Amino acid sequence: MTVDGKVSMAVESALRESAAAAAELPGLSARAAAAAELIVTALRAGGKVLCFGNGGSASDAQHLSGELVGRFRRDRAALPAIALTTDGSALTAIANDSGFDRVFSRQLEAHANPGDVAVAITTSGRSANVLAGIETARRMKLAVVLLTGLQGAVLADSVSIAIVSATDDTARTQECHGSVIHAICDAVEEAMAEVDRPRLGSGAVTTLAELAELREHYRRCGCVVVWTNGVFDLLHVGHLSTLRAARDFGDVLFVGVNDDASVRRLKGPRRPFTPAEERAELLAALEPVDRVVVFSEDTPDECLRVLRPDVHVKGDDYRPPDGKPMPEAATVAGYGGRIEFVARVPDRSTSRLADVLGHDD
Repeated sequence: MTVDGKVSMAVESALRESAAAAAELPGLSARAAAAAELIVTALRAGGKVLCFGNGGSASDAQHLSGELVGRFRRDRAALPAIALTTDGSALTAIANDSGFDRVFSRQLEAHANPGDVAVAITTSGRSANVLAGIETARRMKLAVVLLTGLQGAVLADSVSIAIVSATDDTARTQECHGSVIHAICDAVEEAMAEVDRPRLGSGAVTTLAELAELREHYRRCGCVVVWTNGVFDLLHVGHLSTLRAARDFGDVLFVGVNDDASVRRLKGPRRPFTPAEERAELLAALEPVDRVVVFSEDTPDECLRVLRPDVHVKGDDYRPPDGKPMPEAATVAGYGGRIEFVARVPDRSTSRLADVLGHDD
């Protein structure tokens, strides 16, 4: 056989193998869709995507990050994504000082926050630095999407979503990963086309349904979700102290605000002094707060039933046995949550401020 004939046969064989691997791609659609949904939820929450891998998988990590930061098919707001394979100074410094196995985990420690998404790519499932990155991501309470080959299927239980190609051939696996990455980018871009990403470091006012979806995301990441609630009329330093103390009980703080009608029922016809929309917006701007929801019931019982936060925080004026009644305590106990009490700032209350300002409370 001539050299040209051997080349021709090699090319044809490779393309047939590629076609065979591609024929298996529809079987990955459900997991790719789940990965896209995970990324969308994190982005809508103000989080980011962190991608990493070695060699061709490093290129795939950069490809995914580049499509999210730039654009795939549509014009839309830039989406926050970082490829941990591109900073030569960081990579070489970490490799030199701590070992190559730490090049991704160290960068995750620098850049990641609870609820972010890590995309780990390894065709073999054996890359030590990728495995260390996965371990760090889970410890830091990130969701982890794994793209791997058949040999990496054993890692499925250690990640949020494993997308396993139907081959253990490196080249064919990488081709499958490229197609999956395009599918994920397409789906994420479609979902985020009209969404303004919340600013990092600030909360947002949302609905209970949207908060429930976000709560499920944080549950999958292993985050401890904290809830507190109140009227928050005439916002003062006592409120801020309570919110800071509440945030220290976990990774994420959801705050419930009584609507105007429930405040009138609880506090009298002259309250609230400011409408619920303004009270919620002010709370959302505070550093400890991740999300704010306005509720219409007199107690937060319905919100607690829907969200099932890990920790429910109350002021110590509710502490048993002599504290004020807390009807939602049974709900929290029923789903296995816990209640924590925080000290109030002396001489700081809405009623006291109302007296000073001349309001009739």
